[in-house]
Amino acid sequence: MQQLEEFADSNGVGAGALKNVFKSLVYLPNAALKKSLTATQLQEDFQNLGLTTEKAASASQQFESNLILLSRGALGQTLMVNQLVDIEWKFGVTASSSELNKVGNTFLQMKLVINTGSGTKDVFLELTLPQFYSFLHEMERAKNSLEFLG
Repeated sequence: MQQLEEFADSNGVGAGALKNVFKSLVYLPNAALKKSLTATQLQEDFQNLGLTTEKAASASQQFESNLILLSRGALGQTLMVNQLVDIEWKFGVTASSSELNKVGNTFLQMKLVINTGSGTKDVFLELTLPQFYSFLHEMERAKNSLEFLG
């Protein structure tokens, strides 16, 4: 940010306005990553914001050529903020209930300890067996994605 202020001073541009433009330029590719936009969609957004067709095409081409690097950076930031520190779990079977169809159902209770970046937070979950298998499937997909990017 200090370099940005020095650039603004040396070129006679307002530092506040230049910071806002810079933040927007950084925000757009990150938002495109989060929303899984293609380079063509990003180019259209740039054009809607007033960039010429050539500049929008150049920016979207840069986005596309650096997509893997941007994805790794975003993934690294996400994992550092919401890092799983510990997990405790236990299975159970419903022995009695006021609803007859609930008796005999299996469930999984989990306690996740997550590092939020400003301390830890406990998250409690209770999952039915089908929900647990769905959760397990999503965790395996996440693991495969991490191995692919790593």
